[in-house]
Amino acid sequence: MSKEIRRALKVKLVGTSTTLELTKFATPAVEKQFIHFDELPDGTWRLLFNLEGHDVQDIESFEFLRDDD
Repeated sequence: MSKEIRRALKVKLVGTSTTLELTKFATPAVEKQFIHFDELPDGTWRLLFNLEGHDVQDIESFEFLRDDD
């Protein structure tokens, strides 16, 4: 029996937060490197990911840093 994996992106905004449920994942075979999120018609989100030498399945987590100097 395989364990179901939930993938979501929690976004903290000024004064609130939201969670984006990720349901589609792809690693397009193109030369350009990118990370892209877009909303699907059902309200869930798709992650397109292309970083040299890595596949979308390699992602363990994202950490966004904000430095206000």
